[in-house]
Amino acid sequence: MADGVISDYISPAEEIQTESGEITADNLLDEVSLYNLYDSRESPEQDAERILNITYPTETLKTIIKRTGEKFDSTTSVSEGAHIIGGEFGSGKSHIELVLYHLLSSPGIGEEWLAENDIEASLPSEAQTAALQMLNLDSDYDKLHVAVGDYLGIEEWQEGDPPGVHEIRDSLEDQPTAVFIDEFERWFGMSGRSDYRDDNLGFLQNLLEAAGRDDTPLTVFVSLLFEEADVEAILPRTNPFRHDLSRRRDEKIRFLLHRLVGDVKDPDGLASLAQEYTDVYRNNGQIQLSDYQDMEDRIEQYYPFHPLALDTLMDKFSEQQGHQDARGLLHLLTEILADNFHEVDLILTGDIDVFEYTGWFRFIDGELVSKYLNDYHRLGEATSDERGGEKTFEPHIEELLNIVLLHSLARGGEEGANKRQMLMGTMRKGKNAHEIIQTFTEDLFGHAWHVFRINGEYAFDTDENPAARIEKKAEDIHKNTAIHRVERLITDDLFDGHNNVHILNPVNTEQDIPDNKTLKIVVSLSAKQSQQAYNQQFEDLTTGQEREFNNTLVLVSPQKRSSVDSNSGIRELARKVVAGEELDREEEVLPDGFDDIHNQNYQNLRDRVRDKFGTVHTSTERGLVPQDISVSGNMDFYTATIEEIRPDSSQVRSEVKEAVEDAKGGGIQYQHLLNDFYRDTKYTTLTEEQELKDAIQSLCRDEVIKAGSYFGERVGSIGSDTVLVHEDYVQTVEDDDDDETTTITVDATATGGVSGGGSSGGVETSSGTDEAGETASGAGQVFACPQCGDELQGTSCDCGFEFDASDIKEGNVTVEGGDASTLVETFEEEDLEGSTTSRFPVMGELDADDKPSLIDSLERELGIEWTIHTVNLSYTGTLTADGVASRGLDADSLADQVEVDETLTISPDEPLSRDSLLNEVLLRLDVPDDASFEVWLEVEKGE
Repeated sequence: MADGVISDYISPAEEIQTESGEITADNLLDEVSLYNLYDSRESPEQDAERILNITYPTETLKTIIKRTGEKFDSTTSVSEGAHIIGGEFGSGKSHIELVLYHLLSSPGIGEEWLAENDIEASLPSEAQTAALQMLNLDSDYDKLHVAVGDYLGIEEWQEGDPPGVHEIRDSLEDQPTAVFIDEFERWFGMSGRSDYRDDNLGFLQNLLEAAGRDDTPLTVFVSLLFEEADVEAILPRTNPFRHDLSRRRDEKIRFLLHRLVGDVKDPDGLASLAQEYTDVYRNNGQIQLSDYQDMEDRIEQYYPFHPLALDTLMDKFSEQQGHQDARGLLHLLTEILADNFHEVDLILTGDIDVFEYTGWFRFIDGELVSKYLNDYHRLGEATSDERGGEKTFEPHIEELLNIVLLHSLARGGEEGANKRQMLMGTMRKGKNAHEIIQTFTEDLFGHAWHVFRINGEYAFDTDENPAARIEKKAEDIHKNTAIHRVERLITDDLFDGHNNVHILNPVNTEQDIPDNKTLKIVVSLSAKQSQQAYNQQFEDLTTGQEREFNNTLVLVSPQKRSSVDSNSGIRELARKVVAGEELDREEEVLPDGFDDIHNQNYQNLRDRVRDKFGTVHTSTERGLVPQDISVSGNMDFYTATIEEIRPDSSQVRSEVKEAVEDAKGGGIQYQHLLNDFYRDTKYTTLTEEQELKDAIQSLCRDEVIKAGSYFGERVGSIGSDTVLVHEDYVQTVEDDDDDETTTITVDATATGGVSGGGSSGGVETSSGTDEAGETASGAGQVFACPQCGDELQGTSCDCGFEFDASDIKEGNVTVEGGDASTLVETFEEEDLEGSTTSRFPVMGELDADDKPSLIDSLERELGIEWTIHTVNLSYTGTLTADGVASRGLDADSLADQVEVDETLTISPDEPLSRDSLLNEVLLRLDVPDDASFEVWLEVEKGE
């Protein structure tokens, strides 16, 4: 709002100012007593000028004054002079009587006051008065007529029966007279006067009737609480003027403000301030007023109090039986004004410091205030270690507590404050309405044990609400249990319960992320980190754990620089959710509204956690690449993550084409290509296997690769053993398949590769003799591959050509320029007639730099139907401490210093299958971590 404060717009009334100008209630005349008029010592009530200066001329007071003047004016036709002034304690009855007393008793001062307030009334200059505050009379009277007669100096009324109407007229002797009777009902109802009830009622009736005669210059003012039926019964008979101050709310407010406010120093600024507040309300959709101009006018009229604040206090003070109403409220408002005079520009409901003024509010509803104090101390944080130290609160919390308590007083559990009242009790220009309501729903409601939601309003109650049950239970929930609940919320709710979603480093459970070909989403709860940190996390998960299928992991992390698991707000909400779930399991009967509060806690927790995510990091050869996850509508994070990381089909096509092309003419089996995608992070991460098959289908239809027997058409099926061949090698393979016989060419003089070609024909066994007399089958013979022309180093070639002894025996492979038996002998094949096993690889050994590479190579090269008869395995490496100790050496001194070079020969009684060799022998083989291998096998290939 404007930069000013209350002191810039108004000055306080003189009555509440100290000599230094400070505001104080010490000198406030907040209660008047008629009996002090007759005190021998000076009293404020005796000071006519002071009493009139603090008096605001309400419409009720003006009416009484005018009718009193007319009663004493012989030129008018008004005869009625009896007035009944009704209202609760402290409503101002005695004050009105005191004002009238001074107007009649001090006519000079009275005429000035009437003129200053533009009240046209002519009062008698010489009137006799009697002011009787019945519970504090100078003597102990049992009869009303005796007391009145004594105060008026009428001696004949001291004896005998009560005077009648004519006797009253005659006793006054035409002198203008005013009789004020205060607190009559309580005096009349005392048991000690029960014998005089008829006399007292009779005289009161006679007195009122006399005041209604035009021949009797008498006015009578009687203040009543309307507590005695007998007293009320005489009123219709006398027909007095009746003034009910309880219904004069606007007059009370003007009276209060008159007592508090001196001068308006800046009326234009005050008008501008009222407009600014009203504009705030106009621009907020949650504050919908029926008449904004009326609110603007009332802000000016009620200043320095907001109309809602003053109305609320008026309601709570005036509704209570026996409370001091305006009288007590005046003192409280003075204290509130003093506290805010230099602090705010307008006193809102939230600015009323309930904690500071609990003494006043205890009188209205002591039990409810005690519950408020309980929540006040729990929600506030002490700024001092001393008991009872001052409390500090997060923004809006204390103000909202004040508002809810004030609206709940005397109506606990039935009425409270709605959102409009909470906003109007805290809103100023520049404050965010959404933030205020969010603070209440998230940080106050559910934390305050005695605040309930009732029909759209929030109210204090003496009972504990369901949130209190949850809150108390939550205090016993361990931090890790709360974090574990957040983890389950992430996997079960945000990621829709998919079993391939895992939490990174979970609490209370072991991390168990399977090493398989299924895509796995790993969710981190830590705050946003550098990309280098995410790369390290991924490395720890994959190579750090010696995983095989490294390209099946993606990492999802928060988008913001605040952790999910260390966020205190999230942990507290999670504690409440766990507490609610435990109470639901353990308790047979729970308070009404429990489900609503528990569900709200869960929704708040879900929203807070959901708001933290997310970014997904996918692997590449250069490290992880972050991508923002976009979640909209009812989409869950799992679906959104899959949509974000789903590979581009053209990228998968490109990678498949390159891999098949690198395999040259021999092609690559589908199962090996699939494994490469799952293992190697240089490939795109697949979300499902079908993405790879779709790429193969597309490439095959476009005649880029051949899949099995399919080329340039849709692939009927893709199996594990389906061979994928690049288009550059497809024609060569087709030509070879058309030939019934393959011919291997021999160059007896060459020392390197030769060129040759294939031809059809039977098995040739003849041998020639060169000029030196040596056979062509000598050591100088070189066998050329019939497909690519390169020198054969074994029974298979890099281009994909391969043969065995059965091919030679059956005539499928012939030798041109040499002897077929020499071919077998050269490559260490067994006798053509009886050979059933062969060495693998045919020449040399298979090398590998580590055990996973060895297993991977054998899995690729060995046929699924092959059986292994002999394994010859050599390896070298450096022994760790365990390896050194297992050999009986000093592990401490020799660890990492002993080189081992060992050869194992395995000849099982029953041949091993490929899977048995890989999984039961090699996978379990205990060798040094840095071991390198050489291996050859005796295998039987079967059919």
